[in-house]
Amino acid sequence: MLLPIPIGTERRLQRRAWVTWGLIATNCFVYFFLQGGPEGSNFPLVFQRLQWWMPVTHMFAHGGLLHLLGNMLVLWVFGPHAEDALGRGKFLVLYFSAGFASAALHLLASAVLYPENLAIGMLGASGAVMGVVALFVLRFHGVRVRFFFWWILPYIFHVRALWMGIAYLAWDLGWALLEIGSAGGAGVAHWAHAGGFLAGAVWAWALRLPEEGTHEIKHDEVRGHIAAGAWRAAAKLLEERIEARPGDASLHAEAAACYEMLRDERDQAAAHWNQHLRLLLLHGHTEEALKRFQLLTENFRPGDFDPAVLMRLGAAAEGLGEDEPAVAAWMAAAQAHPDSPQAAPAALRAARVFVRHDSPKRAAAVLELIQRRWPSSQEALTATSLLREVSHGLEP
Repeated sequence: MLLPIPIGTERRLQRRAWVTWGLIATNCFVYFFLQGGPEGSNFPLVFQRLQWWMPVTHMFAHGGLLHLLGNMLVLWVFGPHAEDALGRGKFLVLYFSAGFASAALHLLASAVLYPENLAIGMLGASGAVMGVVALFVLRFHGVRVRFFFWWILPYIFHVRALWMGIAYLAWDLGWALLEIGSAGGAGVAHWAHAGGFLAGAVWAWALRLPEEGTHEIKHDEVRGHIAAGAWRAAAKLLEERIEARPGDASLHAEAAACYEMLRDERDQAAAHWNQHLRLLLLHGHTEEALKRFQLLTENFRPGDFDPAVLMRLGAAAEGLGEDEPAVAAWMAAAQAHPDSPQAAPAALRAARVFVRHDSPKRAAAVLELIQRRWPSSQEALTATSLLREVSHGLEP
């Protein structure tokens, strides 16, 4: 029977798939060097003579070279992307849990439908691999998969991952249902495949991976609008994505950049840049936030930035030992937002930096500003005390 063979995807990997390659190497090693040995007959999972190791070893034993090559090809194509999505540790848990789930569903189906199969060994990585396929399909459902097909002439075509997953699951469930009532099935553990797929789907939904896939699809639409210069359409889509992912700093940056391209949307751009800076600081990306702020000051006024954000930027810069940008951020908060709660504290912190750097004239100027602009504040009292100390440094 001619079947399409998956040979790759259009998604670029983010890191090396060490675990996937390790699993492929282990499967090949077991098949070529262990399975043909004296203990090879103990590798398959035989429920009537179950041993504790069989639920694991059956995943690495195969019924023939084509069986091995088919499973390893599918694992090689989809495993690295699932490993990308989960990380190495979780990917291993997915692989083995899918293998165990496939064995469990095969046992249940055999006990109910084909009792004679309980004496037949179950072997192959198919169940575990189908779990990997399910996770790939649900996480990267917008990615196109390349298939090779030979009918008269070789042919390569592309299918969206979601449709591929539906076809795989329908194939196994269809054959499993058609074989009900036949003597022991047709030698292929279709229920096991379905069990592995179900386990992978449970993992994907539990980790909310389909939402990540949807986000990527929407983002592709945004990139298409940006490439076409449709800034307002791109910004509208980004606003929709931000509603679903308000804590994504990169989305706010992209929305701000789109609004900057629209002459009448400067306020919207500033609002998103403020959110971008706030989220960077919140997540500990201090240096990135400071670099972004320095670039933004070329096109935006101090008044365009939220005083609370300016206050935190100043504190972040001071924490990194960068007093000059710290003072710039604090003075921007004090001068551009004089009526905000952050204004007087920001000015006082700037004055303390000048005192620390032995700049009495600059310190005195800021302290006098505090006394004049916020005379009834707690900072004004502190400024009066500091000004006495600074005044001694100004005497000839």
